Amino acid sequence: MKNTLVALILGALSLSTVMSSSDPAQAQDRDRAPEGSYRRTCRDIRTERGTLHARCQDRRGNFQRTRMVDYRRCRGDIENDNGHLRCSRHHR
Repeated sequence: MKNTLVALILGALSLSTVMSSSDPAQAQDRDRAPEGSYRRTCRDIRTERGTLHARCQDRRGNFQRTRMVDYRRCRGDIENDNGHLRCSRHHR
């Protein structure tokens, strides 16, 4: 019984250490995707390792797979430009 309790405590401490030391950038990627006008005409929106992924509608109404690398660097609106994600202002 005592050995089982010790094993449970050590397991809980190990799990706590692993979870608290996870990469902050990975935690940030799990946040909601950024706001922007693209949300009106894009779907299946997600972020992964600093890249924004979506399927965005083009002028013909078809959905195109698109992505924006380093989307956090965009200081303006993220928009749908004929099925492609674009930053309305240049990256800094």
